[in-house]
Amino acid sequence: MVKLKITLKYCIALYCITMLYASLHELVHHFAGYLVCGEWGFKSFNSFETACEHLPKTYIATYAGPVFSFIMMYVGMRLLRTNKSPFQSHLGFAMIFAQMPVQRMIGPIMGFNDELYATTKLFGQSTLNTWIVIILVWAICIPPLTQAFKAIQNSRRLLWFLFYALLFPYLLFGPVFFVLEYLMLEKGVLDQTVIGIGLLFIINEIVTILLYLKTKKYLDPDR
Repeated sequence: MVKLKITLKYCIALYCITMLYASLHELVHHFAGYLVCGEWGFKSFNSFETACEHLPKTYIATYAGPVFSFIMMYVGMRLLRTNKSPFQSHLGFAMIFAQMPVQRMIGPIMGFNDELYATTKLFGQSTLNTWIVIILVWAICIPPLTQAFKAIQNSRRLLWFLFYALLFPYLLFGPVFFVLEYLMLEKGVLDQTVIGIGLLFIINEIVTILLYLKTKKYLDPDR
């Protein structure tokens, strides 16, 4: 169970875990691309290219990112269910929303997202394929979200849930994430690559990991 309270330290910790998992999602794409192609592609903050683009096997890398995010949602749900300590519960709660599940659910309805893109490339663009993706993604995301909703102890539980599901993590990390993408791709800031990954991405990942390790205890807002 979690009693939510917004503090500056909590916001920093939630920013770090959201940025961390958003970056790891992208790195999973990139490393999966290396495994299927045998050489490095290119990775920015919000996009990736494999070294063997448009071959059917490359869409394994496209699916790999969402699969990682789905697994982390269920790890978070497990932490919430075991409820061994306030910190563990808050960590599990944050892990669920750090995967941006609502974005995964709404994306296919709006005509985008990794899952829909890879499916249409492999099996063709059709209403049936779109609905299959939508149903599968919703079926995967609903159990962790339900667990997160039930775990909230605050009054006005629904409003707190919607705040996290629709706004809070995006508000914290989104502007930084997309500004960094703009700086690297459009302005050439630290755009040199190491194993196909932009240097600015690597620096941000190192800073995020160190800051997360320093602040993760504050995911329990009573710390």
